[in-house]
Amino acid sequence: MLELCLIIIVVIGIHAERLLHNGSIEGRVSPAVASPSIIAVRGNDSVRVRSNDGRFGMELQPGDWKLIFAVKEYNGVSTEKKVQVLEGKRIDLGEIRLTE
Repeated sequence: MLELCLIIIVVIGIHAERLLHNGSIEGRVSPAVASPSIIAVRGNDSVRVRSNDGRFGMELQPGDWKLIFAVKEYNGVSTEKKVQVLEGKRIDLGEIRLTE
């Protein structure tokens, strides 16, 4: 039982340390009804989230990322934004206006 508790503590510690080394971004997409996919790309790395109410957020490793806001309703036109993610920091991108 003691060994199991120690393993659990170690696993929790590893995950907590990893979260401290990441940064996060958040924002709002306008118009919210567009329901876009937000894709963050850095080299061969990518992270994708969807927004149903216009708000989005994601945890990313530190570095320069390109965000792509892809919307099917807008005939495949996407909006892009570059962002630098810093370790342990939360970046609020504010409102991202999608173009038709």
